[in-house]
Amino acid sequence: MTEALSLDIEAPQGDASKYVQAIWLARSALAGEVWLPSDAGTGVTFLIKGSALVDDAPIKYAYDFQRHSIQSKKLRYSSEMLLFGLRFQPAGFTQLESFGHPLTDPKNLAFIAKKARCCSDLTDFKKVLEPFFDFSQTHNHIADFTRAFIQQLSEHTSLLDALDQIPLSQRQLERHIKHQCGITPKHLERIYRVRHAMNEIKTKTDSTLTHIALECGFSDQSHLVREFKSIVKITPAKYRTLIAAQKR
Repeated sequence: MTEALSLDIEAPQGDASKYVQAIWLARSALAGEVWLPSDAGTGVTFLIKGSALVDDAPIKYAYDFQRHSIQSKKLRYSSEMLLFGLRFQPAGFTQLESFGHPLTDPKNLAFIAKKARCCSDLTDFKKVLEPFFDFSQTHNHIADFTRAFIQQLSEHTSLLDALDQIPLSQRQLERHIKHQCGITPKHLERIYRVRHAMNEIKTKTDSTLTHIALECGFSDQSHLVREFKSIVKITPAKYRTLIAAQKR
């Protein structure tokens, strides 16, 4: 298949950014496929036109829910597909559920899906979401600790150093992370280390995989390959080939 997908992505500002990574639109002219990287986040998609599959499972009407992305997934899409989506921060959706936030209510998601059928661009979709984007009553110190820990990992801090910087016992934090992210802090660190390696492979085209492995905290290239295959589901070499092909 030929990749022919256009994306329009916007990151929310203010309190919303603590819980929502992005509001996005995907539109295809031709059928194709792309890999969706793992980030431990949760996604809700609203398919308006055409068809799409994630790892061969069809995205459903009126909305489709994908919780705790811990491995890369392949998105296959038809021609003339239109797909809107919400991408929540790791732990963001679970945290909002604990507040009883309206954005986590299935009835509200169904309402958004119905209204989204009349949307043609991201501005329209944002207007549909606007009544549900009040996050002023969602402050919680446990959520703050989780957010701070994830921020440390995203900045390539080691797991032990990240744990040391949070004013909770390791056991407490591990329990909260497992509940809110669906995985352990160690698993979360693995995902962020591989994401770091993906970025290095993408931007440092002249670096060897051995150099990238050591730079990203892997013990050697074999360690990088094992982790990459586990989380991205392809080898680093294959990923580099795919990136190079996209730039041609």
